[in-house]
Amino acid sequence: MKEVKLNQTYYKVLITIKALNDLHYYPLNEGIYKILVGVVDEDTKPFVDLDCFGTLISFTSKKVCRLTMMLYRYGYLGRVFDTQTKKLYFSLTDKGLAATESFLSKHKKPFARRNKNVTPTIVKID
Repeated sequence: MKEVKLNQTYYKVLITIKALNDLHYYPLNEGIYKILVGVVDEDTKPFVDLDCFGTLISFTSKKVCRLTMMLYRYGYLGRVFDTQTKKLYFSLTDKGLAATESFLSKHKKPFARRNKNVTPTIVKID
């Protein structure tokens, strides 16, 4: 099988999963998407301070899903089964961990966080 060449976007996904796995959390595609896009809700509130939070604000969930599936197919990601929810969650494999560590050793501050310009949809005017 041909090996995939990882670009910075793939590394953002790997680093997100590594950060979550280090805290003993295992995400679904939707969770990875929420963190990378910068959605703040009950699921993502504890992870707002991650370096990768809000670094892919223009991506759709479909694009993030494609990235994770490619990383899974090429052996960078594995799956962990949760008996409570009966779902498979992502975890880094040894190959994914080695690639992530190699990337982080070469880049001190790898990502710049982008903030969405939020226009209030409802305002109170006195």
